[in-house]
Amino acid sequence: MHTKDIEIRSILVFGAGVLGSLYAAWLHRAGYDVTLLARGQRYQDLMQHGVVLEDFFTGARSTTQLRVVNEIPADERFDLCLVLVQKTQLDGALERLTGKPGIKAFVFMNNTAEGPEAMVQALGRDRVLMGHANAGGERRGHEVLYIVAERMTLGELDGRASPRVKAIAAAMRKAGFAADISRNVDAWKRYHVALAVPFALAMHRNRSDRLQLRKNRADLRLCLRGMRECFAALKALGYPMEPARLRLVFWLPDMLLAWLFRLMLRTKTADIGMERHLRNAEDEMQALTGEMLSLIEQAGIDTPAMDRLRRG
Repeated sequence: MHTKDIEIRSILVFGAGVLGSLYAAWLHRAGYDVTLLARGQRYQDLMQHGVVLEDFFTGARSTTQLRVVNEIPADERFDLCLVLVQKTQLDGALERLTGKPGIKAFVFMNNTAEGPEAMVQALGRDRVLMGHANAGGERRGHEVLYIVAERMTLGELDGRASPRVKAIAAAMRKAGFAADISRNVDAWKRYHVALAVPFALAMHRNRSDRLQLRKNRADLRLCLRGMRECFAALKALGYPMEPARLRLVFWLPDMLLAWLFRLMLRTKTADIGMERHLRNAEDEMQALTGEMLSLIEQAGIDTPAMDRLRRG
């Protein structure tokens, strides 16, 4: 079966935050039949204003009118459901998605260091894929301020470059999102958390101010050592490092890596994609920290840098 034999036409976007709004709007503009699921005030805002986006870098604004619902249509069929919620919202999302045989495939974009088992148990292994968005931002009232900063990642749980995942990636590219296919998306997601948790702890030690952290060379080095310790825990548990470029980046000595990190923290991307994101996702970061600490405990290794970071 070739990619062209898999058709992606109807897409349900579950979650109408920054990412859900952005993906829904761009996929709709690319010609896909998109339904965006929202609730509460967000549903009311979208019904009144449509999806209002503003590019963080250029200031370019757009308004997209598309179909918005507050319940999953019971009798409709969807080729794909993109699940774009925070980890702390995953259980609630699975409750609402369970028992929907009309949805052919789900791509879960949430951060996680626990793996896909909760999704698999709820929906069946054959319908679950995982991914990682290449965007970020924040909501300001009914408007969304966004960035598209890097390539998104998609993957089958068994690592195959299947016709299905190729078709999903092609749909994302058509909509304007650069997309890669991972051979081990579960490991990819875990290593992302291994990067995010030490950084979030270091930011907390510096009042969630990236410029203050940039000046605090001791905490920067501590953050990098914490990342290496989290990597070591995942390696000890048998997870290969993904994406492969992490091996190249963390092959560098700490002095050079800290210098590069300091340069990055000055950027506008770090402002909206890291600092503001952390401020808007405190509960999620606490949950992810707990997941990472559980993996460290399973690995049974010493993590002095992480211990110091946790003490605040």
